[in-house]
Amino acid sequence: MYCTNCGRKLPEDGSPCICGAQNGNFNTQPPQNFQAPPQYYAQPQYYAQPPMRPFTPVHGVLKRFASSKLFFMCALLFTVQMVVSAVSSVIEVFTVLQNQAYLLERTPVGTNFNVEFNVNIVPVQNILVLIGLWLLYASAKKTDTPFMSTAGVTLFKVTEILQIVGCGILCGMLLLIGLLVLLASSGAPNVTNYTGLPDNIAILIMGVAFVVGLVLGVLLLLYSVKMLGVWTSLQRAIQVGVLPKKLPGYALALQGFSIFCDVAAMIAFFVLNAWILIPGSLCSIAARVYVIRCMAAYNREVTGMEAGSF
Repeated sequence: MYCTNCGRKLPEDGSPCICGAQNGNFNTQPPQNFQAPPQYYAQPQYYAQPPMRPFTPVHGVLKRFASSKLFFMCALLFTVQMVVSAVSSVIEVFTVLQNQAYLLERTPVGTNFNVEFNVNIVPVQNILVLIGLWLLYASAKKTDTPFMSTAGVTLFKVTEILQIVGCGILCGMLLLIGLLVLLASSGAPNVTNYTGLPDNIAILIMGVAFVVGLVLGVLLLLYSVKMLGVWTSLQRAIQVGVLPKKLPGYALALQGFSIFCDVAAMIAFFVLNAWILIPGSLCSIAARVYVIRCMAAYNREVTGMEAGSF
């Protein structure tokens, strides 16, 4: 290699050119002995990212509805109703135990004594519905994602499946009992029993009652199957943003019938001086009123989505 200043050949040991040493100028060409750095690390590999879910207006409508004050009040009142009912049941159990203990103290030794309990146990289905409501609300209140979780709707589906299984077992038992009633009525003698009616008439009345119960069981089974389809469509709407199904009109009618039953029960508790059970009925009425309002508002939202007015 040669010096860029004077053109002399540069020393092989890499020292500066002699002209630079004489004139004080070390503007020499650096030795071109650089090598590429060793590749200690492999080149980064880029993996295919999973496709992002497309966000649709349906996601926004469902999230806004599930985070609304109406939905929150529905879940809150349902929670209060279940807590009050559970507390009332516990107090009723202790009252029964106290009364039975008092009677046992006054009962002579050797007397036959039967203890009967009538305890209202909160159904497991209502607990699952309650958890599902709060899961939906908590998921809708999250601001870090535009999507919601389907865990709450999954619990709704579980409750409907349990209802379908229970209704199926009930209908099967009623069919078996109805068959036994028909077999018994075919050979029943025309005598008077303790009810004052001939046996065949009494069996006929029982048969009609079982038929009515069977019809109601079948209707409830069909209702659960229909609601299972509604929750499945809602779950799919939360996942991919398609339009969900509306709640059937008889679902609102069933809630209205439940309010009528709660009012009748509250009147009965008032007449029987069962004051401890009245708050539970009041909370149940308030919760069902908000459930009807929430269901009606959901149907309006679905109708708006079908019309395209997001």
